[in-house]
Formats: sequence, structure tokens, C-alpha cells
Amino acid sequence: MNTKIIIKNAHTNNLKALDLEIPKHKLVVFTGVSGSGKSSLLFNTIYTEAQRQLVETFSTFARTRMPKLSRPDVDEILNLSTPIVIDQKRMGRNLRSTVGTATEINTYLRLLYSRIGKPSIGPSFLFSFNHPDGMCPICHGLGKQVQVDLERLLAKEKSIYEGAVQYPGMQVGSWFWREIVAMELFDVHKKIKDFSKEELDKFLYTEPIPITKKHGAGTYSKTYEGIARKLEKTITDKAEDETPDEEKDAYKKFIVYSECKNCDGTRLNDQARNVKINGMSISELCQMEQADLLAFLTEIKDEIALPILRKAQYLSAQLCEIGVGYLSLERTVSTVTRNL
Repeated sequence: MNTKIIIKNAHTNNLKALDLEIPKHKLVVFTGVSGSGKSSLLFNTIYTEAQRQLVETFSTFARTRMPKLSRPDVDEILNLSTPIVIDQKRMGRNLRSTVGTATEINTYLRLLYSRIGKPSIGPSFLFSFNHPDGMCPICHGLGKQVQVDLERLLAKEKSIYEGAVQYPGMQVGSWFWREIVAMELFDVHKKIKDFSKEELDKFLYTEPIPITKKHGAGTYSKTYEGIARKLEKTITDKAEDETPDEEKDAYKKFIVYSECKNCDGTRLNDQARNVKINGMSISELCQMEQADLLAFLTEIKDEIALPILRKAQYLSAQLCEIGVGYLSLERTVSTVTRNL
């Protein structure tokens, strides 16, 4: 049995005539400063050659229909197995991505509650905070309410034309400023403090309004959506760590986050929260640390749900095994990956 991957004279990018033996069936970590050749060794050399060797086992008919793979800059690599590559892209692109959704434990918990939860309310999507029939109707499944701080957003002593909107990118001369002036939906020379309640609500919170304007010999179509409404939607659909630094600063200055009072931060509607297994709701399970969740799942005795239970137990046990058993399923992935 071959117990080592043998690399002879690797010279891809910053690798300089590297000879190396890597033990197989063990966890091996490559560390080094940026530019030292870690990616060149792992991705451009080992993975590329393993992929090329795998393709060579296919029939001629199959190979002619696949992308042509070139040999990496290495004299020889021996004892390679079929590789699996996990890239370095961050998980969790928005506030709806949690530990539970990313690991798929939530999927099995939803199935569990749809099968044996009491009172029975139907299919598993009714327990999903990402489905309209399961999410809290107030926070729309976010568990928190995102609101624009109007006192900071608006300089009420100014008109729109003078720069009443203080959010970055909406200042005088910006694309936003030119568009709203051209739309003629509002008196842009009227001070914000003099707007009627109806005018202010329309400016801040109206749903998208179609606008058709003449431009030269033709016309163009636009939509106007209340600026506070649009900002709140944009922020709830985006994770903080995927935004530029200047936008993060703007969020902290102009946005107020608060726990949803309707669902107490659980993200689910009343119907889903009232279904129980052994006295516990699915939202209560999502707030548990993994060790406690695993213990709870182990105590459930139900033959009908046994396959679902086994899968949920396995996934929870895996999180405990890799040392993140303290995480609850409701934690957003973006905050977890940022803090690990």
C-alpha cells in the first residue's frame, strides 16, 4: 500500500525545484506567508496532476469531449488519489444563511417536526424561515428588524436639491440626486421639514412607482422606490462582511438593528413556534448549543422518524467533533466565519 504522495522537482510559479513526500490518510497542513507557494503546490501542481491522471483513465471518446488538461510544472508525482477541492470562498452571503441552513441540520429538523411534531400542521416548509408560509410576517424571517435612522439620514432644514439626503452616494451631484431631480415626483426645492406626512411617506417608503419621462426625441422608463424602504431591503439581503468598508460604516451610522418583537428573534411565525416535540419547539432547538441539541435528539424515540433522527444526530455530532459544538443553529454564517 502506497502511504506517501511523492513529488519530484516541482517548479510551478514560486516553487523552486521542490522535492517532497506527503503522508497519505493523515491531515496535512501547509502554512506560509503570502506568495510562498502554498496554492501553487496544492492547486496548480497536486490537484492539477491528479485531475489529469483521472481524465487519462477515461475512454478516448470521453477525453475528446472534455477540456484538455496540461501537465503541471513538475517532473513526477506518484501515488495520487482522486482529489476533492474545497475552495476558499466565504460562505454565507446574506443574513438568511445560518449554521443550520449551511450544515443542512435545519432541513432534517423541519422534516422531524412535520412528521412527529404536535399539533401537526403539515409539510416541512411550514417550519422554514426562508419560506413565506413559515417565516415571521413582520421581520420576514430575519429575526431582527432593520430600520433607517431618519434623524441621521435626513437634514430636515435642507431641500432635496440642497442635499437633504445624507447617505453616502446620495449627495448633491450623485447619480441618485440627478435621477430624483429629473423625475419631478417631489418639490425638490421644498425643505424636508415642510413635507406633509403623505409626501414624506412617499419619499421614504413608497413601493416602486413606474416613471416614464421624455428624453430628446424618445422616452425612457424608470422606477422610484422610497429611499428608506430601498436601503432597508438592500441591507437585509446582504451580509455585512461582503460590503466595502465605507458601506459598513454607513450601515453602522444610519441603520438601527433590533430584535423582532413579534417572533422574539426566532424568525418563525406563531404556527410553527407552537409545534412541539417533547415540550420543545423547533425555534428552541435552533437556540441550543450543539452538545445540548445532540442530547435532545438522542432522547427522541420514534420509529417513524428514525432515519431523519439519525441524519440530524450525525450532522450535530460532526459539529461537536470539529470543535464548534458551542454554536447554535441560528447563528449567521457570516459572523461565525468572521470570528473563527
